[in-house]
Amino acid sequence: MFPEITLIIKQTTALIAIVDPLIALPLYLAFKQNKKIDESKIAKNVSLTVFVVLVLSIFLGQSILDFFGISLVSFKICGGLLLLIMGIDMMQGRDQKKLDETLDNEIDLIAYVPLGIPLLAGPGAISNIIIASSVNPGWINQVLLIIPVGIVSLLIWSLFTYADVVSKKVGAIGAKVITRIMGLILGAMAIEIITKAILEIIALT
Repeated sequence: MFPEITLIIKQTTALIAIVDPLIALPLYLAFKQNKKIDESKIAKNVSLTVFVVLVLSIFLGQSILDFFGISLVSFKICGGLLLLIMGIDMMQGRDQKKLDETLDNEIDLIAYVPLGIPLLAGPGAISNIIIASSVNPGWINQVLLIIPVGIVSLLIWSLFTYADVVSKKVGAIGAKVITRIMGLILGAMAIEIITKAILEIIALT
């Protein structure tokens, strides 16, 4: 198998596992309960946000972190804390209340934060793509890395576009139950990210 194809398959598989588009679905379904949301716009903007963030990470990620003097470890801890707050809100059912309170002024931001960043294009995905870019130097390999990012973004768009099918199957109560369960999982993931980052810091000292 050609090295280029191996790189694309490997990174596509890794990104799908790390980004895990299904993790954002319960939160998205909770947002969708409000009829003011333009569903097609949200789906498009979420996938576009993930694509842009990860593509920029390929070419500029490490340079941006170096410019601001931020290490990947610090980025992981910050992203983990954001995910932990979101997970707690989901478990306590506060995500919909917060949405209702800020809907008129911030409805357009939902696709970018928290769905796009940090839930999907989070520290794990960004770190992975930055590392992949550094391990596979050269502009050809960097361009090839755009393909896995595009595939994952298309998968996210497809999933969110047809979320109505899932929503009808699980119902309102089912969506709330799933949201709380996923909130617990999301919180656990956040603790895992923070713990590993702290262990990295300890290992370096």
